[in-house]
Amino acid sequence: MVRVERSTEDVFWLMGRLEALFTGATTSVLVPAGGEEMPPAVVTDVEKRAVRDLDDVRLVVRTSGSTTGHGRLVGLSADQLRASIEATDERIGGPGTWVLALPPHHIAGLQVVARSVLAGTTPQVLAGSFSPDNLADGVEEALSRDRTVHVSLVPTQLLDALASRRATDSLARCTSVLVGGAAADPALVERAREASIPVLLTYGMSETCGGCVYDGSPLTGARVALGQGPGSGDSSGRVWLGGPMVMSGYLDGELGVTVADSTRWLATSDLGHLESGRLVIDGRIDDVIITGGLKVNASEVAAAVRTTGMVEHATVVGLPDPRWGQVVTAVVVPSTAWDGPEALREAVAERLPRTHAPRLVVTVADIPMLESGKVDRISAGAAARRARDEGRAWHRD
Repeated sequence: MVRVERSTEDVFWLMGRLEALFTGATTSVLVPAGGEEMPPAVVTDVEKRAVRDLDDVRLVVRTSGSTTGHGRLVGLSADQLRASIEATDERIGGPGTWVLALPPHHIAGLQVVARSVLAGTTPQVLAGSFSPDNLADGVEEALSRDRTVHVSLVPTQLLDALASRRATDSLARCTSVLVGGAAADPALVERAREASIPVLLTYGMSETCGGCVYDGSPLTGARVALGQGPGSGDSSGRVWLGGPMVMSGYLDGELGVTVADSTRWLATSDLGHLESGRLVIDGRIDDVIITGGLKVNASEVAAAVRTTGMVEHATVVGLPDPRWGQVVTAVVVPSTAWDGPEALREAVAERLPRTHAPRLVVTVADIPMLESGKVDRISAGAAARRARDEGRAWHRD
């Protein structure tokens, strides 16, 4: 059990453990924990929930559980991590110096450390709270040591960085800036690329050692299937991911891995389709809101809310409603162009069927986020319910 914070001391210690993992110098199983967690409690939880041992597992990563509130225990091997890292290096222009801006106990941050171990480089750690100035300092320090610098961010960090000229200019000098962990607003990505930031949108999860699809195209060795699964020939539906970077299996509950044609496959909880041969994520399977007998994709509505320009951040959830079954609810941080909840609903209705437009709008100062960069949908839903029950939400019957 390793409790690691984003500090130089903790990261160096983690690097030593990962080096032993890669070289086979240990048969121990590494379980990273966050800085706020107590290792004895994590050990007890893992031991209580684990129902199997997998011989090749050397790393257990716990998923964030952003929609269920309880993450899974993901078992990964050294070979799976290595396959992911080598495929990533090939896509991003080779090994280099990484800037660590993410929590190292989640897969995205841990992979920054692991990539550094295999590259033989020292990551630049952004200690303390993230800020655009802190990011710029870290990138500039890394660039003073290496011409090839990579950064991994979540969308909210990129948004904050674009508000700073110094941070924007620093990111533009990087070899690659990976953005993942949550869906990125296309307008945000366009702004970044217009600023010459070499953004690569990544799609993946703990179960695939992090991102294995970049800008809609699988990394070398990774495979994508849609619908019923490998070989089904579908062009849309549930997203399946396969390849040497797919996990050995879950240690709790069902194994979660299907083997076909000697390839390990993972059935994700996401829906997608192919557009000009590239994977486009349409939203989560559990993002469907049933309102008035109609199925509404919450991710699609959230994207429409963001494109109005009236919000800085937004998420969409379904709240129980005696008339509609569920009501489409937008939880938003207003922008300077905010024109009120009714105007927001009308603007969304111009982009989507009126039945999909939010009937409940809740304004907040911040959207609750998990450390992994995903929206904390459970907390967002709870905040929306409180606002509705306390009469602080706008409602359209």
